[in-house]
Amino acid sequence: MERLKLDNVKRVIAVASGKGGVGKSTVAVNLAVGLARRGLRVGLLDADVHGPNVPLMLGVRRREAAKGWQAFVPLASGEGIENPQKMPPLERHGVKIMSIGLLVGEDQTAMLDNVETVGWLVRNLLTLVDWGELDVLLIDFPPGTSEPQATLLKTVVLDGVVLVVTPQDLARLDTTRALRAFQRAGVPVLGVVENMSYLRCPHCGERIEIFHRTTVERPISSEIPLLVEIPLDPALSVAGDTGRPILITDPDAEQSRALWTMVDAVRQRL
Repeated sequence: MERLKLDNVKRVIAVASGKGGVGKSTVAVNLAVGLARRGLRVGLLDADVHGPNVPLMLGVRRREAAKGWQAFVPLASGEGIENPQKMPPLERHGVKIMSIGLLVGEDQTAMLDNVETVGWLVRNLLTLVDWGELDVLLIDFPPGTSEPQATLLKTVVLDGVVLVVTPQDLARLDTTRALRAFQRAGVPVLGVVENMSYLRCPHCGERIEIFHRTTVERPISSEIPLLVEIPLDPALSVAGDTGRPILITDPDAEQSRALWTMVDAVRQRL
């Protein structure tokens, strides 16, 4: 099968991790907002079918359950979509976004039990959104190496990936597995973002290593350039819960300065 290359989208970039809970969606949202603030035309696809958090992080909530969810199931098989009607993305802070979380209620449980179906749903959703002209489309992958990653790596042209880790060895080990999956698919690795890297003492300003920092040598740290270390701070959590990215609410904070470093590093590599 020929890999999908989206019309009018210059670059498709994955934001991925091997382990959940490392703040990958936070990185993806702020990377999207930051690139848009730098003047790029940006889209963001939330590819986590079972835990779509991007809408909440950008201030969008759908409380009503979808009654026609079964209509999306044929999309996963690739049948009957020769002339699909394009869906308009939602726009927030200059970023065009689409997520399963915009199509079903936030309390609605996932109704796709077939693992492979999840991959094809996300793959076909890419083509069903009217993205318009984009300089970069970010895909916020769910953690791990299962679906939809496997299907997207086989069927979509990806121009790069940003990998998100934390200091612990467990996160680095799991993300090394994700790294190898992207490398086998021939996807360029743009770099690593270390999230929750340290805590800045609010009284003395000392850098505190709040999580154990591994000394084990892993390919994720020895082979791939580190783009930035993002400090741990409640402000990032508040920003995610309130739907107001910290790059907008407090662009000069220490976390924001780190995020801007990430944004500019990725922009340079693009």
